[in-house]
Amino acid sequence: MNILQKILITIFPPYRFGVIRQDQAKLFTTIITSLPEKFSDIKTQTLSGRLYGLDNWKLFPDFKFVSMGYRGETVFTYKKNGQNYKISGLQIFSRHNNKFEDVEILIQDNLVRALKITNSAYQLSEFDLKKTITKNVVKSDFTFPPNDIDIFYSSLPQEIKGKINPDDLFDIDFGNRTFFSFCDLEDGNYLVVDKNLKVYSLVHDAKPMITTMKTSFLDILNDIKDNTFDKQKHLDQRYHNSD
Repeated sequence: MNILQKILITIFPPYRFGVIRQDQAKLFTTIITSLPEKFSDIKTQTLSGRLYGLDNWKLFPDFKFVSMGYRGETVFTYKKNGQNYKISGLQIFSRHNNKFEDVEILIQDNLVRALKITNSAYQLSEFDLKKTITKNVVKSDFTFPPNDIDIFYSSLPQEIKGKINPDDLFDIDFGNRTFFSFCDLEDGNYLVVDKNLKVYSLVHDAKPMITTMKTSFLDILNDIKDNTFDKQKHLDQRYHNSD
């Protein structure tokens, strides 16, 4: 690091945070890349995204929460509800401690969710990225507390459960409320439902962005299943009726 970079880090916080993110990304990428071939799906999908940071996590304080971003709707092709486990046995050499430190990765719904490196401040300068040990990497079961989607899906009547793939559900926070998407209208637009099973249309370029739909949750699910719901017609109506 040159003198100018050190000055910018000291006096310009956004630059400092940017450097931290870059360093964390290099460390994270090395760890993911080092995983054995049996974890090729996790490697491919994780490396296709972008690391936004390693953050403290109240749920599991020993781990850092992995904040990831994916292009477009890619994340929904990777997400698989209930595929939860822990990857352990990977080691990376710490220059500071002069020994190999243990690495653990938590996978939730088939996505990398958290990272743990023993005796570490998660700084790039601590490690020799060329020294990793992967021969003892194993996969084991790991249980996460129920999330909002699990609780919502469990509360649904059986008739509705039979018409929904839980892997297609995800939660959206909008206007200090939580909604659950069940139909992708593309380009970041969705049909969503609240906890009371009231149906809404969420279209970002329409005004208002979210409107109540005059249909029941069961009826709209039947329409989608029967191919009688026209997504493009719905979007055209939303844009036409914008204020």
